[in-house]
Amino acid sequence: MTDVAEPWPGVATEFRKQPFPWWTLLVTGLFAVLLGLAVLIWPDISLRVMAALTGVWLLFGGLARIVAAFLPTGAGVGRSVLSGIVGIVVLIAGLLCLRNLVTGLAVLALVFATTWILSGLALVLAAAPARGPSRAALVIVGAISILAGVVFVVTPALSLGTLILMTGAGSIVVGLAEVILAFVIRRDQG
Repeated sequence: MTDVAEPWPGVATEFRKQPFPWWTLLVTGLFAVLLGLAVLIWPDISLRVMAALTGVWLLFGGLARIVAAFLPTGAGVGRSVLSGIVGIVVLIAGLLCLRNLVTGLAVLALVFATTWILSGLALVLAAAPARGPSRAALVIVGAISILAGVVFVVTPALSLGTLILMTGAGSIVVGLAEVILAFVIRRDQG
């Protein structure tokens, strides 16, 4: 009997080299989905609550990325440093939202845009050395995140209602994509 080769040689090895463990994407993805659902369920939510939810999501997302930067993954130092930098930026944004709950929607939109663009860039860069399905998954989730961020950058004059809908829908889409990616990475690591 002959051994059946993997469809892509070393898929599990490539996933083990990712600069972040699968559970960090799961955590940030779940928080993004929860934020998006809360915003869509209560469209008349006050800016204070929206800023607090955004701050908590960014705080935990930043902490998860900072922790991931220090975990031994076999990835290069550059990837760990990028993960740490993104984590610090996201953490600071979360703290600013929690500090001043009356932050304007334009600032919240900029925070979302920056977070999604930097997170997307980190995922796309992590895809460069990857092989097989991990590369495609990282590029797709990274592109979705970058696209959501660009939408917020190019349309800052949206009305409050539209911004709330975009925030909720964008958070759910990016969050679900991160959750799916987390399970793809987890499946292929084991």
